[in-house]
Amino acid sequence: MRIDFSNLLSDRVGEHGLDPGFIKEYESKIIDFHRDLVSKRKAGELPFLELPYQDVSRIISLAEEVRSSFDAFVVIGIGGSGLGNVMLQNALNPVFYNELPKEKRGPKFYVLDNVDPEKLSGLLNVIDLERTCFNVISKSGSTSETMANFLIIHNLLREKGVNGPKQIIITTDPEKGDLLAIAKEKGFRTLVVPPGVGGRFSVLTDVGLFPAAVAGLDIKALLQGAGEMDKHTSKELLSENPAYLLAITHYLLNRDKGKSISVLMPYSERLYSFADWYRQLWAESLGKDGKGQTPIKALGTVDQHSQIQLYNSGPNDKVITFLKVEEFASDFTLSNEFPGYKACGYFEGHKLSDILNSAQIGTTTALTKKQRPNMCITLNRITAQNIGKLIYLYEVATAFSGYLYEINPFDQPGVEDGKKAMYALLGREGYAEQADEVRKFASSEDGFVLEV
Repeated sequence: MRIDFSNLLSDRVGEHGLDPGFIKEYESKIIDFHRDLVSKRKAGELPFLELPYQDVSRIISLAEEVRSSFDAFVVIGIGGSGLGNVMLQNALNPVFYNELPKEKRGPKFYVLDNVDPEKLSGLLNVIDLERTCFNVISKSGSTSETMANFLIIHNLLREKGVNGPKQIIITTDPEKGDLLAIAKEKGFRTLVVPPGVGGRFSVLTDVGLFPAAVAGLDIKALLQGAGEMDKHTSKELLSENPAYLLAITHYLLNRDKGKSISVLMPYSERLYSFADWYRQLWAESLGKDGKGQTPIKALGTVDQHSQIQLYNSGPNDKVITFLKVEEFASDFTLSNEFPGYKACGYFEGHKLSDILNSAQIGTTTALTKKQRPNMCITLNRITAQNIGKLIYLYEVATAFSGYLYEINPFDQPGVEDGKKAMYALLGREGYAEQADEVRKFASSEDGFVLEV
């Protein structure tokens, strides 16, 4: 993996970039933050940092049982429980995995996250309930969307007289919560969300590893990559620590240069869902007390024909990170099928990946010339090991950004406010006092409403 910060500096993008001396300026402060982080890690206060070193033998054994017994596998979860699983599946399995012949894949893989009734209906149209395993994931054991979808699936299985204890696997807190209690009552097998690991940091726990193993992914290599990145992100010096550099460059560009938007733009279809995962990690961790940076996703080259016009010539309020792949698992060499036509001839002899990566270089050049800060993370190939590195890099960068913004990157009070309002509307016990207030805000009476 190569991480190029060059186009974030003032000698490349002028006044919109950082003075190259920022490393020396912040070195001592970063060391203080680093030592505090190390102290908290030793005290067991940052358990997500230890995830690369876990024993995954039970996960692999259970996954093999599911792979040999079912035609489809459905994750029922939202937020980190959904996004991380989609990201791993899309990054590490072939594009259109579910459409492959059965002998070339494991169970078809789906994630039921939203409570959109048409999404659930669509899923039920393409799976055989009796041949499907459901993995219900909720750290709290009470996530509204997850529990609502679970109730419907459980009811359908019960009506069919299907063996629920075999088909339902629960991933939740090991000690408390309604979902754990239900699992014990009904005899469902359980996996664990480790205490102290929040949903958006949980992709390297049972939350993400078990579904990944069911999909045939090499979870040991995933953890190996994360462990390798741990060696780099444990370094004390700012100039040697990629996570600290990622965190502080984005922080300083936001604070001092008005770059309040962070764009993650993979030039790979398989990495596009990584940008979705990143958006939750960055937004939910750092968006507090009026602070933070708005994460946006884009896809190369698709969004060169969509968003890049804005990034190149609109408000200069963004820092853009490209994800680039050097060697693709498959590729195509172009021939000149239509001699004499300028629109076709220059492609001859080039690979399709040459066009994709040349487009990335062209976009980088155009943005840099317009003094738009940008950086690039290059993977030699998309492998489980490299995805593990990338996940761990961004998780540490996010946690370290909490020191810079002086906020707690591990809570989400803004999310909880919305949940409480929803609970009040739906009549959940203990939230009756808030119901009238919520209805007042939801009412259109005396509001500014146009009906057409």
